[in-house]
Amino acid sequence: MKKILVVINPKAGVRSKLNLKSKIVHWFGEHFEISFLIWESAEFDISSVLIQRLSKEKFDVVIAAGGDGTVNRTAKALVNTGIPFAILPLGSGNGLAHHFKIPMNIEKAVRVITNGKVIDMDTCTINDESFFCTAGTGFDAHIGHLFAKAGKRGFATYSKIVFQEFNNYHSDEYRIVTDGREIVRKAFLVTVANANQYGNNTFIAPQADVTDGLMDVIILKPFRLVHAPSLVGRLFLKNIHKSAKIETIKAKEVIIYRKNADPVHFDGEPAQMQNVLHFKIVPRSLSIYVPK
Repeated sequence: MKKILVVINPKAGVRSKLNLKSKIVHWFGEHFEISFLIWESAEFDISSVLIQRLSKEKFDVVIAAGGDGTVNRTAKALVNTGIPFAILPLGSGNGLAHHFKIPMNIEKAVRVITNGKVIDMDTCTINDESFFCTAGTGFDAHIGHLFAKAGKRGFATYSKIVFQEFNNYHSDEYRIVTDGREIVRKAFLVTVANANQYGNNTFIAPQADVTDGLMDVIILKPFRLVHAPSLVGRLFLKNIHKSAKIETIKAKEVIIYRKNADPVHFDGEPAQMQNVLHFKIVPRSLSIYVPK
């Protein structure tokens, strides 16, 4: 009988969590022993609590039932442990789940764990903070900061903030060092990607591979509003990398120098960091369930 620990964020996304625990037990069936860890609030350090729990009990699988933030906080406790990780996507973006084509239907996502396979994926850090999907600075970090303070979650709220802020945002100049090679660019945003998207199938790094030992550095040059619809369309069509406004560099280590200490984002979560951002990749350091 496999022992499973499910980390639940009851506030993730917009979908109902009514009777979620009993449903999960039912979906897994009688061959699994299910335990739960509830992420009560943002102030509750779920990663530390999880690490303590894992030091006392042995689990065959640890599952994040929530959004990108829950995935991040759960997975960071599992890096280099060899304990398989899995996702039940309940958030607004679900970036890593979408990258691996894990179903958004939770019952079907459970089947990925019972019938799927385990692979070893790369993980990354930004100033020693773990991330698994994307991280960066610029417009998307600015929007993430505002979205976190918005009263409502969801793609509609996010899109509204983007349209409100576009004309007020000014691109910055960045000094970017990738594996020792230095360039200076004025950019609307700089995203460092492990996986291929932000979430909701918005593919900022269509060529990214979570098993290649490299990060994709995406530099979006300043552009006029008239070009925005085309760029947004390319995000969903998985060909943003073909735009003349995009420069992509693959690297194992990245340092971004900014003029100011400004917002950043990692795995959809906003944070404030100093003007120097240091990215590193940790190859094949997280075991994760994916569809066969």
